[in-house]
Amino acid sequence: MSRTNNSKTRKETKQQRFIRYLALILAILMFLGVATTIIYYLATRTWAADETEEVKVVHTSSLKDSEDVLVSVGLMYGSGITSSFEINAPYGYEIGMQYLDGEREYEPLWDIYTQTVTAMPDGNITQDGYTFYLTGDIYQTVIGGYHVQVDCDDLTRQQFETLMNDTLMYANSLGLSMIPAYINTGYALRLGHFSTWDQASLYLEAVQTIYPDRYVSVAVPKETAVTITNTYTNDILFEYDCGGRSEIGITAHVNDDGNNYIRTPAGNYYDGVFVFKRYNNGTVDGVSLINVLPLEAYIAGVLPSEISNTWPIEVQKEFAITVRSFTLTHLHKHDSLFFDLCCTTDCQVYRGGGRANELVLQAVEETKGMVVTYDDSIITAYYSSTMGGVTVSPSDAWGGSTEVPYLQAVETPWEDYEGHSNGFWITEISGADMTERLQRAGYTELKSPVADVEILEYAKNSTYVKKLRLTDTQGNFLVLNNSDNIRISLSPYLNSANFVVGKGQVEYSTRKPYDSLKDGTKTVTTVLTSSGEQNAEITISDETYDEMFDKSGGYMDLDSFYVISENDMEKTYGDTGVSILTSDGIVSHNKRDAFAVSRITAPAFMGEEYVDLVVESLKAGSSDKHETVVVSDKSDEEVTYKIAYAESPENFIFVGKGWGHGVGISQWGSYDLAVMGHTAEEILLAYFHGAEIMNYWDTKNFKK
Repeated sequence: MSRTNNSKTRKETKQQRFIRYLALILAILMFLGVATTIIYYLATRTWAADETEEVKVVHTSSLKDSEDVLVSVGLMYGSGITSSFEINAPYGYEIGMQYLDGEREYEPLWDIYTQTVTAMPDGNITQDGYTFYLTGDIYQTVIGGYHVQVDCDDLTRQQFETLMNDTLMYANSLGLSMIPAYINTGYALRLGHFSTWDQASLYLEAVQTIYPDRYVSVAVPKETAVTITNTYTNDILFEYDCGGRSEIGITAHVNDDGNNYIRTPAGNYYDGVFVFKRYNNGTVDGVSLINVLPLEAYIAGVLPSEISNTWPIEVQKEFAITVRSFTLTHLHKHDSLFFDLCCTTDCQVYRGGGRANELVLQAVEETKGMVVTYDDSIITAYYSSTMGGVTVSPSDAWGGSTEVPYLQAVETPWEDYEGHSNGFWITEISGADMTERLQRAGYTELKSPVADVEILEYAKNSTYVKKLRLTDTQGNFLVLNNSDNIRISLSPYLNSANFVVGKGQVEYSTRKPYDSLKDGTKTVTTVLTSSGEQNAEITISDETYDEMFDKSGGYMDLDSFYVISENDMEKTYGDTGVSILTSDGIVSHNKRDAFAVSRITAPAFMGEEYVDLVVESLKAGSSDKHETVVVSDKSDEEVTYKIAYAESPENFIFVGKGWGHGVGISQWGSYDLAVMGHTAEEILLAYFHGAEIMNYWDTKNFKK
């Protein structure tokens, strides 16, 4: 009996042990399942975690004036389109009909309250993470492109909503989701989503019984249709197709701060309407993205993308006026792509309004409507990063014979280009690499490594190179014309066409910037080199050369100069005569009999207005990488002369000033003037000579 009981006890113990093991295994599996779910949830819902995150974005409703011109900006287009695009807004969206031509009218159609949605083509869609693609494989389809459609184009929005609410229960009983849509001329109700026409057609009769007085059919995918889905559930929220006559527009619902920003996966915030347009670039069939918004809101987005939002208020205001002027003269630039301006340096860099701070907002508001004009028309207000002491005219930069009065080359001696990260540069390139670079740029004239580079012509009144000849080792040569073409053709070795070039070494000069628009310094006292004093013909000017010499005759005001002798200095003007240093010593002449001819004034005798800012370099002959020569005067201005040496004596070395095409305004030069205390208007007129500031509604371009 005892033996039997012990056997039974051992059997029960084994069963209990097995149950405990089984329970433990199940618990572990359950835990792992929950853990996996949690991990998946956290890993895949990156945005869900911060959908309600508060981001400090300044209130910009004051910039959304109904009187504003509307601007359309291409954000994703051409080769840059994607198969789908995800957006986020904390309070959901209003969906509307957006026209991209004419007055760019927008008509609201529907509201959705999902925070994160994805725009994609209409059709059978497959999925990779949260990216969606069109697919031809029905077995890979996660969102079908075929629907049962009920035409409702005779209904108002309120009537359409009532119809949906009244029949929701019947649609659910068939297991069909309801999809509001706007097709061609009015609303349509789409039910379910299927991967084939046959699958959808099975429900035609049942749906017709729910809507006996309406036309019911199978809706098939169209090349002009766009679908909006819930990014995380794949539920279709809205579909739109008006055959390309208008496009679907989406704008965020206004938040508690009065803003209606849409956030992109890159973390940028955009005002206005997002327009999704079907586009097939031959590689991807997806959606292009265009942002339509008021002019002033657009300017607030450009400012912190082109300059720093911490720069002084006067340069912010100056640049707001410049951007507004550029924008209004470039509307419809990209009409072939269905928008005005792109978001890159080809037009103006624009990344939305998220970087606009109170300083930017103040600058835009205080200059609202203001543009730069010439003869009551808005000017083409070009700008680039830095100039390097002088600008260049459009005809010299891009070609053409038409001279633009307000865009002539001007000296910018206040620009501290050496003090700015991109304002001064030295690059080196071998002859073989130069030929390869030019061949990649489409030039086939050169067949072997470049052996010689020669500057044939400078731009008028500028140190920008207008014409450059390159000769290879076989004697073949190529002539590059127009300064910006030269820069682009030899990019990335040239950041501007304001350069000097040499083989093995090159001489160049730099100048300490003026501390205001009006410096007035003309005197030179000392020339210092590493080997002591040297004689050199050097002229330093004030703000303009007009006061220094008569361009029609070449006479220079000699009262501003000194004769530097072996032992002393003597002012050129005495009581009755002019002192001139000759081989016989200092000789006096009558004032009216004397004038000075130099590299500065000589062009005046040929009827030219060219003023060369680069004075004759001193040949130092040093073996150091750079030889420095400093010229100082009574105002502590300094001109520095150096020689730059290439790592290889066979390589070409470029020493350049400035960054960009060099036409119009210098962004960093404007900053320098603002730091000096100059106003926005003074800065603008320092670059655009003869221009005026006025409201664009009063100009010939927009006058009502």
